[in-house]
Amino acid sequence: MQLGLKVLRRIALGGRTSVRGSKDHLKIPHAASTVTSVERSILAAPRATSPARAWSVVFPGDSSRASRSFRAFSSSAALPEASYNSDDIEENMDRSLVFVHNGICGPFPYESTQDFLLMGKRGAYTTARSVDTTAVFEFEAHVERLVKTATLMLESDEDDASDAGLAKFREGLSYDVLRPLVEDSMAAGMCRFREANPGQEMKVTLLMTWEPTSEGGKRDIFTLVVPLGDRPTQPVKVQVNGKPRKNAMAKDSEWTRQRRALELQKPKDCNEVVLCDDSGLLFEGLQTNFYAVKGGRLQTAGEGVLEGTVRKLLLEECEREGVEVDLSPPSLEEIDEWQGCFISSTSRLLLPVSRVVYTSKDGEQRVRSFEPLDPLVTGLEGMILERYRQESTRVVEEEGTEEARA
Repeated sequence: MQLGLKVLRRIALGGRTSVRGSKDHLKIPHAASTVTSVERSILAAPRATSPARAWSVVFPGDSSRASRSFRAFSSSAALPEASYNSDDIEENMDRSLVFVHNGICGPFPYESTQDFLLMGKRGAYTTARSVDTTAVFEFEAHVERLVKTATLMLESDEDDASDAGLAKFREGLSYDVLRPLVEDSMAAGMCRFREANPGQEMKVTLLMTWEPTSEGGKRDIFTLVVPLGDRPTQPVKVQVNGKPRKNAMAKDSEWTRQRRALELQKPKDCNEVVLCDDSGLLFEGLQTNFYAVKGGRLQTAGEGVLEGTVRKLLLEECEREGVEVDLSPPSLEEIDEWQGCFISSTSRLLLPVSRVVYTSKDGEQRVRSFEPLDPLVTGLEGMILERYRQESTRVVEEEGTEEARA
């Protein structure tokens, strides 16, 4: 049986409706179905647009980790091509990750992948996911995010805004300039990771930093590719804790340091921490967007949050399917009126929440359960699982593609 989201909304409101099969409607899993069964039914292929040029990637032969004491990436931490010896790749390569600096793969300079943003130089960053190991979900949106974040960071820093040493960098801060650089960096890392980990999907984090020079500014692009891992399974629990960030529109790497204390306080059985202001309004998670369903309507903050790539796709699909959206932050005081809630991010896609842990006004810790999951929530989840492949851009050429094209 196929149900459209309009139908699900009417069911959520308790109204009657007739159901007719249509190829334009979404296939909604039964409440008892698992996420795995939804994913298994996805057949849509990613679109292949603007494939990257062929890459000849070299690796450094010296995998010494002495450089891991550096706090900030800078020109002094650059990886000179002359020091690379591809003959020693197999002996020294860490197959669980690939690190790229300005298009050249090299040794990862930190003890853990978390240190990449925690200890690195402050900059604009974005985290993407691979699709079928050759494409990137919402690739164009990630480039746009880097441009927007860097612009906001420069505007907020009076020293950078007036520094003549960054004039050339600011002039080149555009989508058209950055897109080929980002594409090439991601392609280099993904190509190498595919060779070492066939069939494994990837989490791709890209950090862009800058510093003033007499030539008008120096830009560095760092990319870290690691295994994406599996999506969390139900039940999924989140904790309400912490205050919203000040400049949520910018994906500033400084936020990874600011949120660290909340991450360490998070119970092990909680998947995410949702930020709440003094009036009880819920804005976003540490790494996710947050949504509630109330009265058959989707509610999520329209301001004061980072506009994630999955959130972008979800809002577009809700408009297309006629699902009503309220762009105001859900209120914790109304949690008993919610039919359900969920979070979204690059790695999680759309993830229904089955339990919310929070502290009431009287200081009592409470748990609100949303089991069984609301049909509108699971319907939206199924929609994103079906659609995200179609919103992906190929950045890696598969073997034989160029020969066949010739």
